[in-house]
Amino acid sequence: MREQLEHLLLVLAVGAAVAIGAKRLFVPYNVALVIVGLLLVFTDVLPKAPMDPEVVLLAFLPVLVFEGALFADADGLLSARRPILALALPGVLISLMGTAAVATLVLALPFATALLLGALLSITDTVSVLLAFRSVRVPHRLAAIMEGESLFNDGTALVLVGLTTAVVMSGHFDLAHTLRALALGMVGGAVLGFACGALGALVLRRTPDHLTAILASCVLVFGTSLVAERVQASPVIAVVVAGLTVGRAARRILDPSRVLALQGFWETAGFGLNVLLFLLVGMQIDARMLMAEAPSIGLALIALHAGRAVAVFGCFAVLRAVTGERVPRRWQDVMVFGNIKGALSMAAVLTLPETLPGRSRLVAIVFGVTFVTLVTQALPFRRLLVWLKVVEQGGGDIARARATLIEARKGQADLDDLMAAGLLSRHEHAERRAGYQTLVISAEERLRSHIPSTATDARGALDPVIETALLNGQKAALLDAARRGLVDVDVANERMNGIDRQLIALANTSHHGAS
Repeated sequence: MREQLEHLLLVLAVGAAVAIGAKRLFVPYNVALVIVGLLLVFTDVLPKAPMDPEVVLLAFLPVLVFEGALFADADGLLSARRPILALALPGVLISLMGTAAVATLVLALPFATALLLGALLSITDTVSVLLAFRSVRVPHRLAAIMEGESLFNDGTALVLVGLTTAVVMSGHFDLAHTLRALALGMVGGAVLGFACGALGALVLRRTPDHLTAILASCVLVFGTSLVAERVQASPVIAVVVAGLTVGRAARRILDPSRVLALQGFWETAGFGLNVLLFLLVGMQIDARMLMAEAPSIGLALIALHAGRAVAVFGCFAVLRAVTGERVPRRWQDVMVFGNIKGALSMAAVLTLPETLPGRSRLVAIVFGVTFVTLVTQALPFRRLLVWLKVVEQGGGDIARARATLIEARKGQADLDDLMAAGLLSRHEHAERRAGYQTLVISAEERLRSHIPSTATDARGALDPVIETALLNGQKAALLDAARRGLVDVDVANERMNGIDRQLIALANTSHHGAS
C-alpha cells in the first residue's frame, strides 16, 4: 500500500508541475501532459504499475463525464438537438465502421479488433476544443453542437467499446443480442440517468450548505453509475443525463455560492483525473512497443479522420435533406478538424481486460493517436477558427459591455429577491436598483453604438451580508456566461477578480468590526 501511494504521489507531483508550466506558457494542459507522458515513456522514469480496469471504469469515467455534463448548457443543447443526435448516434456508427474498415485493410487487424479500435477512436475530447472556444468568440450554436455531441458521443462510443470488447473476448458475434444490449444500454441509461438526476436535484435543494451538496453530488455520481452497471444500462449515458439534469436544476434552485462550490469541486476532480490518466497510460506502455507501432499509429490516424469526415459530412447532408436544417460548411470543417482524442479515449482503453488479445497494441495505438492529435490539432485549433472565419467579431469594449450588463441585471434580480424577503428596505432597494439601471443603460448604449463609455460603479455602502450575497450572485452569473461563451473568458476573469477583491475587503471589514 505504501509503495502504491508513493507511485500515486509521484504521478500527481509530475502532473501538477506540468500543468502549472503549461498554464504559464499558455499551452493547453492536456497537450503538455501527453508530451511529458511520451518523454517519460522513453526515459522510463515512471514505475511500471498494473492498472485495474475496474478502477478506471467505476471511478474515473463517471467523474470525467459528470464534470462535462454538469457545466453544459442544457437549454443550448436542447436547441441544437438534431445535429447533436445526428453525430452522436448514426455519426458514431459511421465513424466506427469507417475506421474499422480502413484499419482492417491497412493494419491487418481482425475485424472484431478493428471494430474495437474504431469504437475507442470514436470518442472525442472537448477539453482542447472548449479551451479554444473560450479564448475566442464562436457562434453559441456551434459550441453547443460540439459540446453536446461530445457528451452523447462519448456515451454511445463507450457502449460500443463494451460490446466490441465482448465480441473480441468471445470470438463470435450475435446481431440480435448486440442490438438488444445496445438499446438497453442507451435507452435504459438515459431513463435511469434522468430519474437519478431528478432525485439528486430534490436532495440538493434540501442540503443546508455547500459541503453537504458536494457530498450528495458524489453519492449521485457513483450511485448512478453502480445502479446502471447492475441493471446492464450504460453507466456513462446515465451519468451524463444525470449531470445535465442536476446542472440545469442547480442553477435554478441553489444559491450562487453553492453552485460555484459544486462547479469548483467537480472541475478540480476532473482536472486531477485528467492529469492522472495521461501519466498512468505512460506507465502501461513499453517504449519499444510504441516505436514498433509508429506505422500503425499513422495509418490509424488516416482511418480516424476518414471515418470522421464521412460521418460529419454524410450525417449533415442527410439531416438537411430530411429536415431542411443546415449546418454551415465551415462549422463542419471545424468538427472534422476538432476530432481530437484525449483523456476519455485513454481511460476507455485502460478499461479493457488484461486478457484481451492485442490489448498492449491497442493501448500503444490509442496513446500515439492521442499524442498526434493533441499536438497537431489542439495546438493550432484557435488559429484554425480564425482562418475559417467562424470567430465572431467584437472588441474588448463590447465584451466588457456584455459583462457589465450581465452583472447589473443579476444585481437587480438579487435586490428584488432581497426586498421580497424583507431584508432590504424600499428606499435602499430603489437607490441601489437605480444605480444598477444606470449601468444597464450605459452597457446597452455601448452594445448598440460600439462607443466606449466610462460608467461608474453602482455599489454603495450596505450591510456586508447583503453585499456579499449580491457579489456572489454577480460572480456566478459571469462564470456561467463565460462557460457558455457569452463573454470572453479574459474579460470575465478580470471582472471576477475585481469581485473577489471586494469580497476579501468585505470579509476583512467584517472581521475588524467583530474585533
